[in-house]
Amino acid sequence: MKRNQNLAAFLFLLPYLTLFCVFIVGPLVYGFWISLHNWHILGKSIPFVGFDNYSRALKDDLFHLSIVKTAYFVVLTVPLGNLVSLLFAIGLNQNYRGTTLYKACFYLPVVLSISVTSVLWRWLYSSESGLLNYYLGTKVQWLGSPDWAMPSLALMSIWWGAGGNMLVNLAALKSVPTELLEASSLDGASSWAKFRRITWPCIKPAFMFCIVMSIIASSQVFGQSYILTNGGPADSTLTVVLYMYRQGFGMYQLGYASAVAYLLFLLVLTLSMVQIRSLATQMNRY
Repeated sequence: MKRNQNLAAFLFLLPYLTLFCVFIVGPLVYGFWISLHNWHILGKSIPFVGFDNYSRALKDDLFHLSIVKTAYFVVLTVPLGNLVSLLFAIGLNQNYRGTTLYKACFYLPVVLSISVTSVLWRWLYSSESGLLNYYLGTKVQWLGSPDWAMPSLALMSIWWGAGGNMLVNLAALKSVPTELLEASSLDGASSWAKFRRITWPCIKPAFMFCIVMSIIASSQVFGQSYILTNGGPADSTLTVVLYMYRQGFGMYQLGYASAVAYLLFLLVLTLSMVQIRSLATQMNRY
C-alpha cells in the first residue's frame, strides 16, 4: 500500500521534475560546461581551457569595477528601499479611509516591466525637458554624470520595487497579536514603545526575508543600467550582469561570459546562505 502511494506521488511530481531538469538543471550544467571552454560564436573550434576563464575574470579590472558598482547599487537600494516599504506598510496598517486605493497605487509600479519603467524615468531624468529638473529648478545631468547616474538608477529601482516588499511587511503587521497591543495601550505604552517591544519582534523575520530577497535581486541588476545608461557614463553604472552581457553578446565570448555568471552565482549564493542563517536564527529567537 505504501509503495503504491509513493509511486503515485512520484507520478504526480514527474511533470514538474521533468520541467525542472530540462529548464533549470540542464542549463546550469550546460552553462558550466561552456565556462570551461574558449567558446567564441564565430570560432571554428571550441578548445577546453579548464578554469582559465575564471582566473582571467578574477584578474580583470573591469570585472572588479563591475563588482564594486554592483555593491554600490545594493548599498543604495536595499536599506532605503526596505525602509520605504516598511513605512508604507505601517501607514496602510492604520485602517484609514482609502487604504485599498493606496495599496493599489503603491503596488502598481511592481507590475510594470523594467523596459516601461526605464523609459518613463528617462523622461523624468531628462536634462532638457524632465519633470525632475523642472520642479527642482536645476539642470542636473542625472544620467549623464558619473556622480549622479547610479543614485538615479537606485531611486528608480526603489520606486519600482517597493510595493512588493510592502505587501510582505503588511502581511506581517496584520499577524501581530492585537491583544498584546491593546494590553500595552492600557498600560500606557507609547506608540514607539509598542512598535519597538511588540510589533518589531513579530515582523522582524519577514523584514529580514525582504532584506535577503532584495540583496539577491539587486545583485542581478541589469535592465536599469542597460536601458538608461548602457553602463555609462565612464562605466559608472557597469554592473556584473551588464558586463557579462557585453562579453557574451557583444564580444561573443560565451565561455568567458559564462564564467562571469558563475562567479556572480557563487557570490550571491554565499551572501544568501549567510543571511538565511541569520534569518533562521532570528526566527528561532522569536
